[in-house]
Amino acid sequence: PRPTRPAMADQAKLSSCLAQTVNPDAGARKQAEAELEQFKRTPSAAISVLHLLTAETLPAHVRQAGAVYFKNMCKQHWDAEASDIPIGEPVKQQVRDGLLPLFLVVPESLQAQLSEAISIIATHDFPKRWEGLLPALVQQAGAALGAAPKDYRKGAALLQIGHSIFRRYRHEFKSDDLFREIKYVLDLFQAPLLCLFQNTLADLPGAQAAAECRVVLEAVTKLVAIAYDLCAQDLPEYFEDHLSEWMSGFVDVLKYSNPALAVDEDETEPAPTSVAQAEVVETLALFMSKYEEEFAPFLGVCLGHVWALLTSTSLAPHFDLLVTTSIRFLTTVASSVHHHHFAQAEVLLEVCQKIIAPNMALLSADEDLFDENPFEYVRKDIEGSDADTRRRVSVELVRGLCRNYETQVTQLFSTNIRTLLDQYAADTRGHWKSKDVAFYLVIALTLKGGTSKLGATQTNALVDLLDFYTKHVAPELAAAAGGAAPPHPVLIADAVKFVTVFRAQLPRGVYDTVLPMLVALLDSPNLVVHTYAAAAIERMLTVRELAPPGAPPGVLGERRFGARPLSPLLEPLLTKLFGLLQLRGSEENAHVMRAIMRVTVVAEGAMAPYVTVCVEALKSILARVCSNPSNPTFNHFLFETVASLVKHICAVTPAAVNAFEQLLFPPFQTVLQMDIAEFTPYVFQVLAQLLEARDGLSAAYEALFPPLLTPAMWERPGNVPPLVRLLCAYASKGKPLVLSKLEMVLGVFQKLLARGATDAHAARLLSALWRSCDLAELGQYATPIFDLCVRRAQGYKKVGTALVATWSVFVARYGAPALRAQLEAVQPGLAAMVLRGLWAEYAPHVKGVVERKAAVIGSVRLVAEVPEVARDADTAGTLLSAACGMVLADAGVAVAPEPAATAYEEEDGIDVDTSAAGAGGYNAAYVQLSFAAEAETDLYAEHGTATYLARALAQMGARQPELLQAVAGRLPADKQQELQKLMAAAA
Repeated sequence: PRPTRPAMADQAKLSSCLAQTVNPDAGARKQAEAELEQFKRTPSAAISVLHLLTAETLPAHVRQAGAVYFKNMCKQHWDAEASDIPIGEPVKQQVRDGLLPLFLVVPESLQAQLSEAISIIATHDFPKRWEGLLPALVQQAGAALGAAPKDYRKGAALLQIGHSIFRRYRHEFKSDDLFREIKYVLDLFQAPLLCLFQNTLADLPGAQAAAECRVVLEAVTKLVAIAYDLCAQDLPEYFEDHLSEWMSGFVDVLKYSNPALAVDEDETEPAPTSVAQAEVVETLALFMSKYEEEFAPFLGVCLGHVWALLTSTSLAPHFDLLVTTSIRFLTTVASSVHHHHFAQAEVLLEVCQKIIAPNMALLSADEDLFDENPFEYVRKDIEGSDADTRRRVSVELVRGLCRNYETQVTQLFSTNIRTLLDQYAADTRGHWKSKDVAFYLVIALTLKGGTSKLGATQTNALVDLLDFYTKHVAPELAAAAGGAAPPHPVLIADAVKFVTVFRAQLPRGVYDTVLPMLVALLDSPNLVVHTYAAAAIERMLTVRELAPPGAPPGVLGERRFGARPLSPLLEPLLTKLFGLLQLRGSEENAHVMRAIMRVTVVAEGAMAPYVTVCVEALKSILARVCSNPSNPTFNHFLFETVASLVKHICAVTPAAVNAFEQLLFPPFQTVLQMDIAEFTPYVFQVLAQLLEARDGLSAAYEALFPPLLTPAMWERPGNVPPLVRLLCAYASKGKPLVLSKLEMVLGVFQKLLARGATDAHAARLLSALWRSCDLAELGQYATPIFDLCVRRAQGYKKVGTALVATWSVFVARYGAPALRAQLEAVQPGLAAMVLRGLWAEYAPHVKGVVERKAAVIGSVRLVAEVPEVARDADTAGTLLSAACGMVLADAGVAVAPEPAATAYEEEDGIDVDTSAAGAGGYNAAYVQLSFAAEAETDLYAEHGTATYLARALAQMGARQPELLQAVAGRLPADKQQELQKLMAAAA
């Protein structure tokens, strides 16, 4: 049915607001965004936007803005449980009915956004609530591509919708629901998909004109992509039965060539042929990695064609996609049981000389990037976003070959490396690129395991790493640190990268000489060099030695370069790092800010003489970025630095909290008054951290409390977690003030409990009240609180985990009988139902060491201290079985470092996901500050979890032997034996 047309006045207002979203005037933009945010609350908002997209008289940019607005509306509000502006089911049904027909008639520029919107809606509604979507897609695609006259443009667009829905199968976790959905898709689409693929391939040779070839190849590409989607989880029986047809078609695509589709050598966008072939090669890699037995008969032929493609391509950038995908396929084969394809010496030589070596070379595009867009060069290299570069995949191929042919590959490349270094030594200016390649070849040969974050974790014992560092890396660093001009700054960046990658393998003596050199390199005017130096310093300061043998779990080894050796470097290091943030082009260099943060973490109390200067510098930076918070990673490390200073200085000097407040409150007040959405979550976290460091409330904190409880403050999702954290700090340090506003606090709790996205935060707030207040102080509110919790659990069982966590705190504070009494006050007989049907089921899902400990001991106490529960064998047995299962699960969690390791990287959880802050703009969602994290309060600090459980079971077994038999009977036989061993050890 066609959606009801909205009022013309609404349409005019909507189009006007959308037009203003691209207005250069920030005030007009902000006003339009506020009005559009309010417009979402209109019941038929989604229908109004879709009607606007059909208005051909509107400017293209307005319709484009409308499509983006609709997509974002679906992303934020389609899931009613996660949104406070839910879209009504009647409107949703109208949208589902009208979206595909609308997609087919709007311009291509709008189809991309609508395709994504369909994918978002399908994530929630497909197939159960959108049963007509797939049959319509299959029918329409068949009509467009199956019979003349064929409409390949329409067909490709429809296939793109299918791919946008199915592509999540590539990464979803296995589940019964997922496999039911895939089976539903296969039943309707697997046969038509193969038919369309074969028919489209048959049309490809006859397509001569470039435009016609492009749309046919686009359809081929989408068909192959969907085949990948449907085979990503498991190989369907139909695909296995028709594998020869699919593979025959894949080979046809790999062999296809059409001069009409050729692109210029300097073109960066891949040709349609390369895109289709890359999609095929990626699918072959899937079959190689997951279904190698079924794929084995076709491997030789497919490998030959991929090899032919690789050796026939040039270094032109438009081939990058095809080359990187093909090299990854070779890596998959080389790492598999079919590695014998590379066993012959001449094959290895050809791979090394014709594929790896050429693709290791520094391309002219890389040089241009180094000089003209240094931040992008840094992002691609040391930030690990170069997963699809020729160099990175070539490194992976070397590692893959070394798994089975390490000696042969090392010998081949060692000769090559010596030749390259000799070329460089003979003419440093003319052959600096030779040494650049040598650096990368050594890294590729030596690095057997590692990541961008951790550096090298496993190395090739056949490569003398320290010898190469001493002869070829240290001299470059020493010369540059001394002020000598290098043949090219790329070599200094390479040398610094070498130190960064192998930081865990370099001994402490090297640290004493290399860190001062890196500090000197911070003076380099070259952005890449000083950024690499800052990043290297930051990463090296995270390295710790292994803990001594026999050390208790959780004990950290000493830092390889700790506070004592760092102290003499602090003044020049901090001066240079903050100086870089004044340098044009490096004002918001996230690597520099991260290095400043790491220095404050490692130096700890030694930072005391520099705190005031540092905080003043950070205040100045904060004032600057407030006007345009465009770099979320930089801003995160800015606030992490503040939090680190507060944490480490206040730990040494508690009185310093007053000085910090005097320094930080003015800029924080500016952030709150200007309502800078990107920064308010950080400000609330640091305010909570400062409050937790105080003995009581100051006047400033007392004045801040009432505004925190206003509804407007809680409307922004990013504010919720830090505001709850701040309220928890108020409950701990200012209980009288909280009790004076208890109804408002409980109003916040009720609002948070009502939504799946925030109910865990509601439970945290409630736990803070349990910890701080006596039960009598909560008085008349206790029973209504439990009533709310139980009602919420009846309508949304997933809240059970959060409720068990907070009720465990209740038991710890007031006793198990008090919990039963509160549940019975809500409804007689409710306690047994809740404990058996909710507590026991969701307790194992509680996260966090302290929270799980409270849940285990709370479960035991409910049986041991409440006679009514102990007499109910079913409830008691269920609770104790859950507690035993949790202890057994936790007993197997800790894993010791590998014996071969010599050091390890400090984990602090401060990596920031900025994927949302791309073309769509800054994402102001909440990101937790690692160094402002709330300290967990262990309410059972005097008890060990397993010991408490063992003693309680022994005591209960003496009184009720049949109870322990019932508990044991609920566990598998192997778990019963594990439990007996654990209990014996704990006793």
